Amino acid sequence: MATSSSSSAARCRQRVVLLRQPNREVEYEPPMRYCYHRMVASRWTAWTDGNPGRRFYGCPYYYQDGGCGFFAWHDNKFDERANTVIKELLDDIDKLYDENCLLRRVEHGHRLGEEVDSIQSDLRKLRRRHELYDRELRKAEKKFKVAMSLLFVTWVWLCVVYLKM
Repeated sequence: MATSSSSSAARCRQRVVLLRQPNREVEYEPPMRYCYHRMVASRWTAWTDGNPGRRFYGCPYYYQDGGCGFFAWHDNKFDERANTVIKELLDDIDKLYDENCLLRRVEHGHRLGEEVDSIQSDLRKLRRRHELYDRELRKAEKKFKVAMSLLFVTWVWLCVVYLKM
């Protein structure tokens, strides 16, 4: 159970991480920037503590060992207050994702509980039906035994009558 909840929390946490992954823009408004490979530089979004949400230009291969090393900021440096607000908003997003994941697990638990109740109700119905069929089977077995006994007695009687003739 702990493994299930921790993996669920990990899935929810991945969504927050995806939000903060570098956002790569290949098409942006001119002037176009070119890296040292003479390729159009991608515009990325940084999510570091010092530059949350600040955009920069980098080689298209920036996240493959730094590419050619080209780097230039697109946005001016945010002031300290803007950085603080962005970090607080990101923390709020983290909390909302965590709360949402918890609520989804609770809702899933309620749905499972309702499903268990439904299955238990079906099981009770099936047990009652089984008891009914079991009683009918016993009655049929008794009738069969009586019929077989009568058949045997009739057969013996016919044999005796035939042998006396």
